[in-house]
Amino acid sequence: MSPETPPPPDQRPEKQEWGDDRFGPEAQASVDRSLGTLRDPDDALRVLALVKESGAGAAAYLLLPDTNIAAANLDETFHDAYVDAWEHFAEFRRDVLDGLGWLDAIKNVMDEQGIPDDHLRWNHAVVDERIAATYDAIRLDGWWHIFYK
Repeated sequence: MSPETPPPPDQRPEKQEWGDDRFGPEAQASVDRSLGTLRDPDDALRVLALVKESGAGAAAYLLLPDTNIAAANLDETFHDAYVDAWEHFAEFRRDVLDGLGWLDAIKNVMDEQGIPDDHLRWNHAVVDERIAATYDAIRLDGWWHIFYK
């Protein structure tokens, strides 16, 4: 390469301007589908503003069956419902159990009673049913986006 020859163009894909690394092709498809259903340009601008601000979480919110994507208060309803995103559902389950205090309670009983660590197991299917009664979960581009019902 000589001084007069410019360096080769950067071959990496452009980073999304809102900076959400979780925003991938599935999130983009969600936004595109939603925009395709809207007739009012103001509604489309609200959707785009929300996605720019909140990234993949907003794209996942657009997929919930009870989301009114044409609502004037779309950003408010999103922020009221959105919990966060987890790469693995097991991490979210652990956070729920920890938030309830159940992990510490079980550990205390096990310590007090001398129960070995490998003797008690969580029934994940039942815990997940309880979680599903409280939260909506959307898997998008490898992430679990969680919303209050």
